[in-house]
Amino acid sequence: MSSIPRRMDITEEKIEFFRRKVVDFYLTRGRRWPWRETRDPYVVLITELLLQKTTAKQVAKIFSNFLSKFPDIETLAKASEADIEAIIGELGLRKRVRFLKELAQCIIKEFGNRVPDTLKGLMKLKGVGLYTANAVRSFAYGMCVPVVDRNVARVLRRFFGLEGEKPAYADRELWRFAEKIMPTSACREFNYGLIDLGAMICTSRAPQCRGCPLRPECTYFLRH
Repeated sequence: MSSIPRRMDITEEKIEFFRRKVVDFYLTRGRRWPWRETRDPYVVLITELLLQKTTAKQVAKIFSNFLSKFPDIETLAKASEADIEAIIGELGLRKRVRFLKELAQCIIKEFGNRVPDTLKGLMKLKGVGLYTANAVRSFAYGMCVPVVDRNVARVLRRFFGLEGEKPAYADRELWRFAEKIMPTSACREFNYGLIDLGAMICTSRAPQCRGCPLRPECTYFLRH
């Protein structure tokens, strides 16, 4: 644990408590979006790219229709832009139409119809950064890698009392910390739990600390 910040309040016990409570939270109270019911790398990648530009509730509205029309990479790559726009255009995502088609074509050409599972391979894809790449690796391929968006960053900083105001994507020190505290199992559930805790409980304004399972050990709660 030498790479974990040397602070008296960041102990093995605190980290283990955090892991356990986050997974339990997801299993009992986590959100059940339809894309969370699959491990298909294509579905996970496309969903994550749509979620970059709109909310989960909006994506859920077109999710089934999109997959019914474009069930795999080959179908999406061959689809007309008009057909793609007919589905995602209603969410104001018209700029994503050509992007998604070209992405599918790139995967077919460069990766033999298979969404890559390596960080290097995924980040070769246009529009894919560290968060999206690790989301695919975690949610589709079951790898124990962190996914740190602004909600996750908030939970980590508050619970562990970490300093930092950088945007989540730019805080490499926070990403390294998140990697070090990843569990060795139930990593998919752990990541979903962190995302949901930040979205549902540990909100930027008026966090619902009284209903948070992390409260007994949370540095933010104990200080405030």
